[in-house]
Amino acid sequence: MARSSQHKLLIHAVGEDWSWVVIDARGKVSERGRADPASPDWPGQLPRLVLQDAGRCTGLSLELPALSASRLDQALRWAAEEHLAGSAEEEHVVAAGRDSEGRVETIVIANEEMARLMAVLEDEPVELVCPDALCLPWEEGQVSLGTADDRVLLRWGRWQFGSVGTELIDDVLEAVAGPGIERVWYGGEVPPAMERAGLRPAGADLLASLAPGALDAPINLLSGPWTPSSARTAGRHWRWAGALAVLVLTLALGMTLLERQLLRAEATHLQAAIDERFGEIFPGVTPAGRHRELAERELARLRFGESAGLLDLMYRTAPVLSGQSGLTLEGLGFRDGQLDVRLRAPDVAALDELEQRLRALDLDAAVQSASLDADGASGRIRIRQVGR
Repeated sequence: MARSSQHKLLIHAVGEDWSWVVIDARGKVSERGRADPASPDWPGQLPRLVLQDAGRCTGLSLELPALSASRLDQALRWAAEEHLAGSAEEEHVVAAGRDSEGRVETIVIANEEMARLMAVLEDEPVELVCPDALCLPWEEGQVSLGTADDRVLLRWGRWQFGSVGTELIDDVLEAVAGPGIERVWYGGEVPPAMERAGLRPAGADLLASLAPGALDAPINLLSGPWTPSSARTAGRHWRWAGALAVLVLTLALGMTLLERQLLRAEATHLQAAIDERFGEIFPGVTPAGRHRELAERELARLRFGESAGLLDLMYRTAPVLSGQSGLTLEGLGFRDGQLDVRLRAPDVAALDELEQRLRALDLDAAVQSASLDADGASGRIRIRQVGR
């Protein structure tokens, strides 16, 4: 069968000769074999997923506070040391996330063991190293088992796994598989020596049963000094890409700020030019942001002459007259830019109030005459533009 870029080589690195299968992205096996990695029969270049003997790995749950990634890496080895027989300096400790109670799940393997394994595969593209038993299919309420050479793989929890000799399997099952726990066997027929253990066969081939778990492995021991070169290269590329993205954003922000300053300066320059031109066209008139309104008023003055002054005064006075209750307009007169308004009001105080309200509009207003009678007050108010 032709291989594609999605195919991978799954290797079970146990014993002198290692079993291997070629799997696709769904874990389906297309080729299989068993050979010494140094022999000519070893399969050609494919991305490698390597399953290490779980008996050479130790799973630990460590109590550690929340730490940054770099500080966690430093703390792991020393936290694991009290659980190990040797020095922590000789161990490779990898974090696998926290459990439901907040403890850090870790896998420990000797540096010497990792070095020995990677020396055999040094010329091959290795993407994953994971304990084999941790890839066994597993569900709550069961213990999963399989055999590799003369050892039995076990998994009895999400992070609980191991590898023991067949002579110890009864004792181990008694400890981890209590009443109500199903015992599921992966790897073909149950060996005669284990028939009394009450195992239910579930898979015809151990390596094929491990393939889906390897594709979705819960941990990868390739970290620290054994990080794949492709991952390091990708990391460098991402760092360069990140730095370039920051540079591009900084330049874009700088250009935006510069463009904004240039537009603001241009707007200020244009406003000054408009004010200057307005002053040339309408001398003595200060626009104060009311260019259109004042321009229309001045144009009306130029167009209609004296009547424009009347229209302007009426435009400004009418809202005040209509807004004060009790006033009755009796007559109007306009001459020399002055508007005379004759009114009836409830009293003289109402005429004085009208005068004050007109003055509040920057109009020159003054009560010229006022008289009282039985029905109220009559008066005349003269109104003109301020400064005229």
